[in-house]
Amino acid sequence: MYTTPGRVQLALCLALSLCGCAGFQAVNEPLEKVEPSRGYRQFSKPISSGAGEIWLSLAFSGGGTRAAAFAYGVLEELRDTEVTVNGRSIRLLDEVDTISAVSGGTFPAVYYGLFGDRIFDDFESKFLNQNIQRALFFRAMRPWNLVRLMSPSFSRSLLAMEYYNRNVFDGSTFADLQASDGPHIHINATDLSHGYRFTFNQGQFDVICSDLDPLPVAAAVAASSAVPVLLSPITLRNYAGECGFSPPEWIEDSIALGGTNRRRYESALSFVNFMDNEKRPYIHLIDGGIADNLGLRYSIDLAQAAGGADNLLDFLETDPPEYFVIIVVNAETAPNPAIDLSSASPSLAAMMNSVSGSQIRRYNLETLLLTEASIARWGESFGDRTGHPVPARLIEIGFDSIDQKESRDYFKLIPTSFVLGDDTVNDLRKAGRELLRADPGFQAILENFQAPPTPAFPQDPASHDREN
Repeated sequence: MYTTPGRVQLALCLALSLCGCAGFQAVNEPLEKVEPSRGYRQFSKPISSGAGEIWLSLAFSGGGTRAAAFAYGVLEELRDTEVTVNGRSIRLLDEVDTISAVSGGTFPAVYYGLFGDRIFDDFESKFLNQNIQRALFFRAMRPWNLVRLMSPSFSRSLLAMEYYNRNVFDGSTFADLQASDGPHIHINATDLSHGYRFTFNQGQFDVICSDLDPLPVAAAVAASSAVPVLLSPITLRNYAGECGFSPPEWIEDSIALGGTNRRRYESALSFVNFMDNEKRPYIHLIDGGIADNLGLRYSIDLAQAAGGADNLLDFLETDPPEYFVIIVVNAETAPNPAIDLSSASPSLAAMMNSVSGSQIRRYNLETLLLTEASIARWGESFGDRTGHPVPARLIEIGFDSIDQKESRDYFKLIPTSFVLGDDTVNDLRKAGRELLRADPGFQAILENFQAPPTPAFPQDPASHDREN
């Protein structure tokens, strides 16, 4: 008869023997037939349009809990800001149509998209004030999970997905996200082999003949926050060619342009490059910040692939808005100064953090400049349709806007991790609120919609020139 330790050893041996023959188990399910009117699609929820209404989009950057708390503060301020639209007073938060998010920013974005105002009741206790890193570590150290992690069919990111699914998102799927009353949420990851941005919606999943509805939202969040080396990719099986999918005409037109319009061609290619499942039977998704750490590229790529804002409006079958605003919450930090204070060769971890951070900061600048130019063109296009000017703004909420150097340096040196002290979380929330309220572009929105007067803050961050 086996003793209790003996039973444990036997179970471990059996489990280890099974690991050698365990096959890949996809997190995504196949789609039998494409149905264009079904599923969580690009802009499948109504977009504000018509006289006097705002088309308001938010973009939440990556940056772990730092980014999540900073974005959460912006949501709090939008909740507490009222504007007058069509003669009635409403919360500006209720005018948010879409939130595009990356990595740490996906947690508040998805939570708000699923549960609405509940986020202000329990998101702090469920996520912001949790030591997620410690929770994941101890979860991985459990004997049964150690065994699972020895299998090639299981990974650290799948373990994280299970934790997020149970402890943060209550087992919610994309079908639940579609059924909710919240704005449309764009969760962005990066295709590891090609570097393309991969956004979780049924339109993208049609390409790989997969059904997004039953997929836990935690899988998309885990993919978007799968920092290379620390976490492994989330892998999808590519079922392309099995559901009758063919690219829509506007995508085919963009592909046909080839080198004559390279940006439009590349934008369209990022949607359809997964169509050959023999060459690409699996899709490995990692941290969305590698392709776009600000969450701004989705709208830009979609408009470019469609051939411009006019064509995109036709595709969405909607009228242009009277006021178009994108608020990007940028939790970008400064380079680590410690590297330059020593003659010793930096550690591998320090070098990887520095290289990736430098690339993200530089790419962020280019994305901001591209977005500003794109929004200006879209505003002109909307104005041509409405017959009068349509104000179009990009509002960046970031630590660089903090006037006081000591305070600015404090925020810009907060590490990217999934554990921060409660005081630091509260500081980030307060900064998000105050920076949004003090922003001149945001004040212009309030004046345009005759918002009730708001109390002044002692700190009035000066705008900065991104060209510098």
